[in-house]
Amino acid sequence: MVLSHQPGQQRVADPLYRRLHRACLAGCIILAPLVIILGFVFDPTGGVPPGGSATIAAFQAVSPLRIQVFLFFNAITPYFFPLSYLGLGLLAMKRSPWLATIGIAWGLVGSLPWPLFVAQEAVVKDVAQMGNSAPFEMLVQRVSSEWAVLWLFISWIVGHLLGYVLLGTALARARIIPRWAACLIIAGPPFQAIAYPAHLGILQIFGFVLVLIGSVPAAIAMLKRRDEVEPGATE
Repeated sequence: MVLSHQPGQQRVADPLYRRLHRACLAGCIILAPLVIILGFVFDPTGGVPPGGSATIAAFQAVSPLRIQVFLFFNAITPYFFPLSYLGLGLLAMKRSPWLATIGIAWGLVGSLPWPLFVAQEAVVKDVAQMGNSAPFEMLVQRVSSEWAVLWLFISWIVGHLLGYVLLGTALARARIIPRWAACLIIAGPPFQAIAYPAHLGILQIFGFVLVLIGSVPAAIAMLKRRDEVEPGATE
């Protein structure tokens, strides 16, 4: 039996589980930067925590509802963030395998520590609500200064920034998405990096907005992607 390689027949033969995989990855590519943006918008510190008592004071200055919304968006981020890097990398893997692989690796290094920050933020929220809690404030500061916590914080900063730059470059080289979209993904990280020394949360948000806009064509490309079936292959 001779297998036809006509595009129409290939699409009909595309199994349901592959379409579900692509839909899941496409959703993560879009939802990851969107959820992070919403988390930063509701962040009492504006997305760049000043540290110490200033962070606790920022939590005390906003409504409990805002804090709960902020924690909600940060709590669901880990379900999308790592997979978004995987999706972007898989799009460019065939035509730019090394950049895509290294980009995925750095993206995972930057996105996997995220749950730690959610736990810290929940503790800060409780300390802020207790009031007259100088010993607890000192404990929060000491925990934040531990080498293990600092290591994961640096991993988040370096990893997620390099991940976007490398994957945006890989997508541009692979010509999977329009060049302007790849440029936006690459252009977002510098604004996020500047946000920390400048203590301007708006730059953090703006950087992820650029990534979000650039990710839309990537998500569409993932949905339209078709896996090649080799002659004689079986599902």
